[in-house]
Amino acid sequence: MRGIYVILATSLFVLVAVGGLGCARDAADTDEHAEHGQGDYCEEHQIAASQCPYCNPSLVESFGFCVGHSVPEAYCYQCNPALIPAFKSVGDWCAGHDRPESQCYICNPQFAPAAQRESADSAAEPGGERGADTASGGRLSRTEQPPSVECTNEYLLVRFESPEIAEKAGIELVSVASRLVTKTISCNAEVVYDGNRYAHLSAQVPGIIGEVFRDVGDTVDVGDPLAVITSSHLGAAKARLLQTAARVVLWERVHARETDLLARGVSTEKELFEAETRLAESRISLSEAEQALFSFGLSPEAVAHLRQTNDTSPAYTVNAPFRGVIVDRHATAGEVVDSSRQLFAVADVSRMWALIDVYESDLREIRVGQPVVVHVEGLFGEAFAGRLTWVSSQLNPKTRTLRARAELDNEQGLLRANMFAQAKVMVRDQSEALVIPAAAVQWEGCCNIVFVKQSDTVYQPRKVHLGVATGTQYEVRSGVSLGDEVVTQGSFLLKTEIMKGSIGAGCCEVVAGG
Repeated sequence: MRGIYVILATSLFVLVAVGGLGCARDAADTDEHAEHGQGDYCEEHQIAASQCPYCNPSLVESFGFCVGHSVPEAYCYQCNPALIPAFKSVGDWCAGHDRPESQCYICNPQFAPAAQRESADSAAEPGGERGADTASGGRLSRTEQPPSVECTNEYLLVRFESPEIAEKAGIELVSVASRLVTKTISCNAEVVYDGNRYAHLSAQVPGIIGEVFRDVGDTVDVGDPLAVITSSHLGAAKARLLQTAARVVLWERVHARETDLLARGVSTEKELFEAETRLAESRISLSEAEQALFSFGLSPEAVAHLRQTNDTSPAYTVNAPFRGVIVDRHATAGEVVDSSRQLFAVADVSRMWALIDVYESDLREIRVGQPVVVHVEGLFGEAFAGRLTWVSSQLNPKTRTLRARAELDNEQGLLRANMFAQAKVMVRDQSEALVIPAAAVQWEGCCNIVFVKQSDTVYQPRKVHLGVATGTQYEVRSGVSLGDEVVTQGSFLLKTEIMKGSIGAGCCEVVAGG
């Protein structure tokens, strides 16, 4: 393969020499630090040893947490700018955003605390490291960026003068491995009643509540009476039905008689035609009377029973539509009510819904049928499993989130409507994938790259398309193969060498090679 070789001999010699001088500081330098209260100075990380979290991990616990910046106090460079040289000394520095790479939530928004996501998103400028617009109008994070077809850095080769130089530079390698990858996304959620098993019951005819049989919390079955309403409108509608039914019977007899008389030549066609017209009109009136009763909530069976019994009672019964629990009641005996007044709410609480708010950046991941685990505030240790049954086709214009729904079993009755919860949606479940350490990945301005070992002295930058982030590792969709050895510690140093033409750093000679 032909390419350009970056010779590290000169710069690494300087690097090693500076390191040697740092380890063998003369007495004058030591005295100078002592005069400034820096007798415990950490040469490796260029900070007082008493403040060095790399040499003293116990500082993380003893210093506590910086609430203002959502990081451990021992690593808060904003509260303690003296930490900046320490971050730079270990290669943990994002030059593009002037902050530690490990705390650069503009480059790595998926690792940001929830409170910082919004500010990190707003900090990314169009065309910056967050990347190009997505189809949904959001922006891809740095780690989600596909490789740029215009990037030519993968045709470079970084060559050390000898394996010993590479070893002194601190180059460490890890092989690309295969493992099962699971990905979940976390969302805010709210528990509500199952909309298919929840009913608001009201009086379908104006009237006066005569008696109430059930109260809030009562369990009811299908058809159980909840209240009785006395309605003059219902009594009048029943009477009208019976009248029209009797009129139909009358005109059926008249029509039959006129037909017989006409056949014997006793009557005329005019009388028969009039009887047919009256019969048709009465049947239409009967249908209208039945429809009026149906609109009042009476079933066809109840209307048929009414015609058989000639019942004109004004009493109307509100019945339970399904088995469930009365969760709300506004019915009081003696009240005047109409169809606009809700009397009861009945819900089947054996199954509940979780309404989930999905971030706009996660829209591409959500599908109907994906498993969901819901953890409810206040029910510590309890988890409720379900699956997505619906995903909205539109975003909430105020919150810019997508609403999705999961059905949850609630046989134990622990879930209550309007509970707040956290939902974890499993968007990828135990699929085989290639993974590399996050420390191996570097952003060089347009692509994520890793450095693959070609020999003991030669390393090739490769553009990679990253997938799921799994803690300290990334899934790799393309760019490397199983078993490839990639640089972890030292990858930042190699990146600075291939980018020195653009950032003005380094003193290595660049020559054509083959």
